[in-house]
Amino acid sequence: MCIFQSLEAQNEEITEYRASRTRYIDLIHTKLEVSFDWEKQHMHGIATLDFTPYFFPQSDVVLDAKGMNINSVSILNGSAESPLRFEYSEDQLTIDLGKEFQRTDTLSIKIDYLAKPNERKLGGSDAIKSDKGLYFINPLNEEKNKPQQIWTQGETESNSAWFPTIDSPNERCTQEMYITVDDKFITLSNGVLVESTNNNDNTRTDYWEMDLPHAPYLFMMAVGDFSVIKDEWQDIPLTYLVEKEYAEYAKDIFGNTPEMMTYFSELLGINFPWQKYAQVVVRDFVSGAMENTTASVFMEAVQSNKKELLDRRWDDIIAHELFHQWFGDLVTTESWSNITLNEGFANYSEYLWDEYKYGQDEADYNFAQSKESYFDEADEDPKSLIRFYYNTREDMFDRHSYNKGGWVLHMLRNYVGDEAFFTSSLNLYLNQNAFQTVEINDLRLAFEMVTGEDLNWFFDQWFMLSGHPILDVVHKYENDTLYLDITQSQNEETHLFKLPVFGDIWVAGEKQRFPIIIEEETETYKFPLGEEPELVLFDPENQLLAKINHSKSDKELAFQYDNAVSYEARREAMMKVADFKSGSLQQELIAKGLKDPFFDIRLVALGHIASKVVKFKKHEEQLVAMLDDENSYVRADVLSLLVSENSSKYSAQLYDALNDSSYYVVGSAIQFIADSKQKISDDLIKEFKKENNINVIISLVGYFSAREEYPDYQWYADKMSLFSGNELFYFIQYFSEMLLKAPEEEREMAVDTFSKLASSHPNYIVRLSAYQGLMLLSDLSGVEQLLAQIKTTETDERLLEIYKDL
Repeated sequence: MCIFQSLEAQNEEITEYRASRTRYIDLIHTKLEVSFDWEKQHMHGIATLDFTPYFFPQSDVVLDAKGMNINSVSILNGSAESPLRFEYSEDQLTIDLGKEFQRTDTLSIKIDYLAKPNERKLGGSDAIKSDKGLYFINPLNEEKNKPQQIWTQGETESNSAWFPTIDSPNERCTQEMYITVDDKFITLSNGVLVESTNNNDNTRTDYWEMDLPHAPYLFMMAVGDFSVIKDEWQDIPLTYLVEKEYAEYAKDIFGNTPEMMTYFSELLGINFPWQKYAQVVVRDFVSGAMENTTASVFMEAVQSNKKELLDRRWDDIIAHELFHQWFGDLVTTESWSNITLNEGFANYSEYLWDEYKYGQDEADYNFAQSKESYFDEADEDPKSLIRFYYNTREDMFDRHSYNKGGWVLHMLRNYVGDEAFFTSSLNLYLNQNAFQTVEINDLRLAFEMVTGEDLNWFFDQWFMLSGHPILDVVHKYENDTLYLDITQSQNEETHLFKLPVFGDIWVAGEKQRFPIIIEEETETYKFPLGEEPELVLFDPENQLLAKINHSKSDKELAFQYDNAVSYEARREAMMKVADFKSGSLQQELIAKGLKDPFFDIRLVALGHIASKVVKFKKHEEQLVAMLDDENSYVRADVLSLLVSENSSKYSAQLYDALNDSSYYVVGSAIQFIADSKQKISDDLIKEFKKENNINVIISLVGYFSAREEYPDYQWYADKMSLFSGNELFYFIQYFSEMLLKAPEEEREMAVDTFSKLASSHPNYIVRLSAYQGLMLLSDLSGVEQLLAQIKTTETDERLLEIYKDL
């Protein structure tokens, strides 16, 4: 009953059922011939589409084509062309075929068109900031320190902004693309580069062929002055395309790709399924990355030098996009309602790679953060993983589809075991559905065929229904018996769950594991024991996507830290140290935590010292030794503790940190010096101003702000081009503040920069920050009119509401 009440409430706001798209024709092949007008930011295209009626006879064809000029449409008969009548709206092209065709007929339609991505009404979401489809970056080459580029982003249905197609995930076809560019540029597309032809006008036409079918939203192209670094995996060519200054670091960034391909191929029992694999980094990308078939695109933050990679490696996002080549590209969701079949698997690949490459602690640490992020979203708006009612398809790209989807797969793996999960069920699922579209039942049936078990109970509660369990666990020992009471206490609108799980019980230093299956609201389990246990640990594998409340004594938690080896168990014990009644036990456990093999546990222990849970003096000697910790985040926190406690005593260590191997530590040291109103030597400031690392630059502008110094306009303007997203938001805030102290001519120079960002940057929070910057300059001539114009043309409802308040 609660389920139907929940759906009924949802349907009061969202009434449209989001069915998969009905297929009237079957698109077989797409041939594109494209060239570019950089000044107008237009693309001229000729699209030749081969198709056949899907089943029923057809006399017209409806294609997605957003914001284009359609010059002509014709039907091909060999080399002969016959014009066809057509009607075109803003986003749809309807072609009159002149007669009825049967499913035994194959037709070729040629469309001459002009794509104008900047001249149509745009949308976007938190996950994918813009749906422009085709992007010209620095088209007039006016922005200093920014390369000229063209790239595409098709998901969800934005590729139809640069070529006419059936822009739906349940369509797929082969592809060929002729890309004509200035000879100085490199091109990239799906499939393999067959040939390059030099033209007579300093241009070149590259011919890319994709002879395996894939969905239109996965078509891509990229154009730019890239360095191409070559690699290979089992005779499959790999390329890493980066800006020239990062060429020497490309293999530091992407170099684990061959090992990932080996690991995932062996894990699934299916080799990487495509002809090649390329990874390209572009400027101003509208998402983190995109898994286009054979060619993934990444945001510019991925470009890192060796020193930056000490603080942040990018294996998670690289593994995520690579795993999509199986889950999403080879086997594709039939509708956005089932997008977790793409994104849940890609999310889980991050855990799998961490587990294999960096160890169980690293995998559990990152996965625990993923779980908490899902909880944050679910607490506000619980939703089912598979959902056919939503406002826009972009709404499906949330922490349910990604994070919850990954955790549900993890629970399924734990339930059936590794062999049944990987080399049997997933292998069967991929083989049965290769080059096809799928829905959730295809996955369930593959697992049922392997295991022989009806798994509707699992798929219904985790995929089809919303929410997650909240478990209250209480244990007590009486009359030689351990009683374990478990209550599902989630709200009444959330159903009860069936939860196969284990419990670990330590008696006299020996651990015993017991299987438990929870199905009722409240259940009690009894375990006859010869003596009182030292520890009862519920769900020792930390595999449940559940909030678990289980009180334990200080002594039990201390025992747990020493004996339950998992990251989650150690972290739980360390987190609760602040509540211990025994000061000596606190001191003892924090001292152990400072030596824990995993950095995050060490950070938690440091946090307790910073919070005065224990006395600094008791651990000072150990803290000084930790200034050489292998982890940069630990070193930065230790430095903060020492300086906060006695800045004069540890002044030398603070200034030594300005030469640390980690940019994160250097940035932290600059910020500590700024906060304490101390000074960095002019020579060092000169060197730091040359850096392009975000941590250093943001800390440096904070340093200038704290000291009320204004270095120069051009430095700020140059550095701003290095940032995107959240970092650019904060940088503009600092820049705006500094401009209040700048000469009027420099403030006027900033107006043009800020107005361009406020009007056209793909990230709405950057537009907001630039708009606020303009408001600080509103005393200058013409700025009020600019603000009014930006407010009038803004399409993002979130920003319009903020602008009203401003």
